[in-house]
Amino acid sequence: MKRLYSVVMLLYLVSATTVTNNQGVMDSYVNPGLQSQIDELTQSKIGHMVIDLAEVTMRVTGAVDSLVEGVKAFGRQIEERLKLENTQWEVVESEHNAKVISLSSQANQAEFDINREKKVLNSELIPRLHELDDILLGLKAKQTDNAQSFKEAEAARNTQHDSFVLTTTEFTDALRNIDEALDLLTDLFKSGEVRAAFIEVTDEQKHKVNKALRQVKANTENFGHQYSSFIQALTNLTEGFNFKDRQVLKEMCDFLNSLRLNIFDALTKAYKDEDSQKQQDELRRQQLTAEKAVFDQQYADFYQEREDKTVRISDVETMISTREADLKAYQDRLRTENNNYSANLKIHDDIVSSVQQELAVLAKALQVVQTPPFLDFLNGRIAKA
Repeated sequence: MKRLYSVVMLLYLVSATTVTNNQGVMDSYVNPGLQSQIDELTQSKIGHMVIDLAEVTMRVTGAVDSLVEGVKAFGRQIEERLKLENTQWEVVESEHNAKVISLSSQANQAEFDINREKKVLNSELIPRLHELDDILLGLKAKQTDNAQSFKEAEAARNTQHDSFVLTTTEFTDALRNIDEALDLLTDLFKSGEVRAAFIEVTDEQKHKVNKALRQVKANTENFGHQYSSFIQALTNLTEGFNFKDRQVLKEMCDFLNSLRLNIFDALTKAYKDEDSQKQQDELRRQQLTAEKAVFDQQYADFYQEREDKTVRISDVETMISTREADLKAYQDRLRTENNNYSANLKIHDDIVSSVQQELAVLAKALQVVQTPPFLDFLNGRIAKA
């Protein structure tokens, strides 16, 4: 009996795998038509095995009761293994679902991070970087204009000062020549009899006076159109001037004194204008210096912000690349996990289908071997042998 059971187990282990039916199917069956049932059973290995063992058992013991009990026990063992297969598959499926959930969650988080950082990059950082470039370009233009204004102000001030130096020099020279001419004329005017209408003038005195007057005339000709009337009057007086006429001499002195006063006023005004221009230049320089400080500080601040934005953009792009690599890795792992699951599921389903078919054959075989017609069939074969 033990040997027969061992033979059944060995044959099953060679031909069978695991299945998924959790109900015992070995104790309930019906008896259909015999010949067609035998033909159907012998088409499978396990069915052929039961039929062959039934004949062997009948020859040895004269009955098939021991075979029936052995096959039933074998079937129950297969059903237990089927339950174990299902339990193990539930663990595999649970682990698979957990991995899918975890990988999907990680992939979704990576995709969320990528989209978030791309939004920050494209709608905030890059537009601000372009805006900063425009701001820095505008500030650079302002700095250039400011530097040019400094140069222009310095050039204008130098021109003003050079003009002041030239003008005051000419005015001072003119005053000196006028004073010299006045000294000569005053000396002539005081010479001779005070009540006399005419005075004695030597050629040397006349030469000195004419030289002084020509120098005054030359000085005033450089002063521009505002002194044209003085120049014309001086020309009229010096041409054919009779220095012996005391009245004419007095008029000449009065004219030179008037001219001297006018030039002195102009000289005084030139100094005042110089002081005013100095003050204006200083104010202009202060204004330009203040503007330069503002432009320089703004440029430094915006440039630093641009540097910070450039570093931030680099960090964001690195993060996007890293998360894209993470996303691909998660997707690859998820794809591999699903492919492995599909392959394992097919193996599991194939095992279940195969074992369920064998259980069905085993159950049907038990039905057949216990029917009187089958026993008659065995006895007939044994008798013929």
